Parts: sequence; structure tokens; C-alpha cells
Amino acid sequence: MAVSVKMSSKNQIVVPKLARDGLRLRAGDRLAVTVTGETVHLEKLPANLEDQLRGALEALGRRDELWAELTES
Repeated sequence: MAVSVKMSSKNQIVVPKLARDGLRLRAGDRLAVTVTGETVHLEKLPANLEDQLRGALEALGRRDELWAELTES
């Protein structure tokens, strides 16, 4: 599947819906970008532990306080 996208004046592109659906992308997901010559390859990365912890702490409503304690060491 090849779909044409246009880069914005802020150097951003929109990942087409078919690609988002195919990769099951959601807001906040991370992508690896690999450039080979003039080809760009996007790959969905698994959520890392840091992102998971931040999300869990935020849900508790004490994210900043607890995150500071966890990262002090």
C-alpha cells in the first residue's frame, strides 16, 4: 500500500488512517524512523516501562510527586 502525504510548513506529516489502523497506532505511541537513501521506514515501538509508569502515576493523580521520588536515585 502506498499513499501520498504532504509535509506541512512545520515539517509534519499525517500518518494515513489505513496505516494507523494497520499498525494499531494511538495518540502517544512511539515510532522508530529509519532512513535508507531516500526511503523512510516507520515501525511501531512497544511501550517502554518509563511511559507505562508515567501513565500509571498520572492516573493516580500524584504523577509529579511520585515520579520525583522514583527518579531521585
